Amino acid sequence: MGSISLQPHQISAAARLRAALNQFGGALLCDDVGMGKTYVATAIAQQHARCLVVAPAALTPMWRDALAATGTVAEIVTFEALSRADADDLRRHRGTAPERERYDLIVVDEAHHARNPATNRYFALASLARGARVLLLSATPIHNRRADLVALLSLFLGSRARSMTSAELALCVVRREHAQLEGTLAIPAVSPPTHHQLSDNQRVVEDLMNLPPPLPARDGGLGGVLIGRGLVHQWASSEAALHEAVRRRIARATALCASLEAGTYPTERELETWTYGEGALQLGFPELLSAPTANHTELLDAVRVHLNALHEFRARFFPVIVLDEERARIVAEIRKSHAGAKIVAFAQYSETVSMLFRRLAAVGRVAMLTSHGARVAGGALTRAEAIGRFAPHASHFPPPGPAEAIDLLLTTDLLSEGVNLQDAQLIVHLDIPWTVARMEQRVGRVARMGSRHARVDVHVVRPPRSAAAVLDMEMIVQRKWTISRSSVGTSQPYPLSEHARVENGASTTDLLAESMPAKTERLRSILQSWATCADVDSDDTIVATVSAPHSGLVAAISVDDGERRSRSSFGRPQLLVGIASRMSTDIDAQIEACLCAGRDDIPTDSADSERAVRAIESWCARERASAAAGVGASSPVRRHQITRRIDSAIQGAPPHLRSSRSIVAARARRVATTQQCAAIELELESLSHSDLPADEWLNAVAALESSRSDPPLMNPAAASVRIQALLLMRAPRHSKIHEPLHRFDFARCAVEDLLDLPDLLR
Repeated sequence: MGSISLQPHQISAAARLRAALNQFGGALLCDDVGMGKTYVATAIAQQHARCLVVAPAALTPMWRDALAATGTVAEIVTFEALSRADADDLRRHRGTAPERERYDLIVVDEAHHARNPATNRYFALASLARGARVLLLSATPIHNRRADLVALLSLFLGSRARSMTSAELALCVVRREHAQLEGTLAIPAVSPPTHHQLSDNQRVVEDLMNLPPPLPARDGGLGGVLIGRGLVHQWASSEAALHEAVRRRIARATALCASLEAGTYPTERELETWTYGEGALQLGFPELLSAPTANHTELLDAVRVHLNALHEFRARFFPVIVLDEERARIVAEIRKSHAGAKIVAFAQYSETVSMLFRRLAAVGRVAMLTSHGARVAGGALTRAEAIGRFAPHASHFPPPGPAEAIDLLLTTDLLSEGVNLQDAQLIVHLDIPWTVARMEQRVGRVARMGSRHARVDVHVVRPPRSAAAVLDMEMIVQRKWTISRSSVGTSQPYPLSEHARVENGASTTDLLAESMPAKTERLRSILQSWATCADVDSDDTIVATVSAPHSGLVAAISVDDGERRSRSSFGRPQLLVGIASRMSTDIDAQIEACLCAGRDDIPTDSADSERAVRAIESWCARERASAAAGVGASSPVRRHQITRRIDSAIQGAPPHLRSSRSIVAARARRVATTQQCAAIELELESLSHSDLPADEWLNAVAALESSRSDPPLMNPAAASVRIQALLLMRAPRHSKIHEPLHRFDFARCAVEDLLDLPDLLR
């Protein structure tokens, strides 16, 4: 594609994603950080006439470069622009956009930014995705809970995302980890983190948690404990971050005092009209800006108590700075022990970055980068210049001179997404964010394709112990890491453990449930080892038999939907396995069957083949019956209220209108009973409570029929099955291994056998 050549794993991902886009209307690519998801997306985009890329504003230049390099045409819109979109205007005009303004494909980069359905950003994105296929890109789709993943998939699956079967999830979510492609990708290994423990001052935490509760704005809620925890979290990052947070709280309390002294009580928006910067508070005119209040004396007393406590805290602790000096010393020692290595250090708060820059800039070759821009000892730089001097190879900049080179880059999480910093060899977490996904994103800036290093080292500056105890941060991070690992997987070890915990000889990482994408890749690796290059006619069925502990089968089948156009078009492929008389497409059963299949070929018995074919046909017949009854695989939430109203509209129609109304009702029923995207489901929910006349209401529901060119739904009556490959597993004739319990004749068991029955049942 243009000047870019895709790697084999990227070509494989593109093929799998195209199949998922055709089957589900969308897909999620959540490969590990640094594996080239952007170019996979451009390969997909080149096959669509109108494509839109949605990405964070900071990644816009990267996307423009990628589109230009691959010769791909697409528009770009930022998440920030979607957040500012007028939601009321979107609701008024939803579904009425001209055809020329609709897109065939929406590529959502860093899709986890749209994981909250309650935000304006999500609503705007769902509106754009109406009628389009949706390709989601995110190495960390889950930040807090599994509902994050469901919300993202709902953009194209709607409520069906809540009931996805394991087989369907394996098809529409593609994730490969670095270890699974070891030997084929030049991605450095990530070393276990080295931890640096800060000193403690328990009195700081006690005083912050015991601050008198603040007075909220007139339209605000109570949050005293949360505010205390927020201040502790900032202290865990740096004393400078806490100092600035306390200054802002003092300014807010001062503004409330001024307003209440004038007899008014401001709202949050009114407080925003009073600016605070560089230590100066600029007050508005409270008599003009805020509404009067009757009980302002009591409120004034409360805010003064909180304000005085803040002043006392600042006077007691801020004259002496201890921990920030210790933080600077730790970073300096890390730099000294890795002489010549390029180091990138991340923090959540810009005050932490600025503080360390002031203390370390004199050493030389140090830069800081925040949302306010970049800076070196000699003055200000642009963001691109700072990155180019730090990582010239990754950013394709000419190597800087010795006086301009940067070896230590101090930055906020502004650089934790979508930036290539492969020149670096060492990551420093200056603080611990609330989610492990953020830590993975930080490491992913360095451990990615194109790195010249075999290994990347990681260092963690741990918070004071009293702060960690109050925040319970490690438990929160571990819980989120466990959810993410079990849902989509992660190649990163638990980032906060100093030693791998071992239980019964296995680490806790090994004992966690394997994620569905990890199972998918394990199954694919088994099948890949079986792949044959035999020249076989498309109508032939490949049959083989192997020895196994118990009898069963593995079959590659294709389910035709009755619309097959040619002999070579087999329809939707599936892997079907049978073990102990149980037929299944569940991925756990597939892995079990494939692992049981021995390597010793034995002659194929035609009777065994015939029995296997009958079993497959019987299973397919049951599946067709289930699909016809609507109880097959995953399905959208039942919309009984809509379908009942459709039935009532037909029954209540005059005889001379019943025929024409039935035609519209059939379209409306199709909308109500099939998969719809999130935007259309919102409109269906609104229409379910509408009081429109019957004809107008039916037309409104029918008009929601998706313009997306999805393949036709399978016709259960016309569907047929082709067996493309059949592997029979034959157990020794007298083996009873894995024989179902219901086949045992317990009446003839010997007494001594019955004594072992509890163990058998277990």
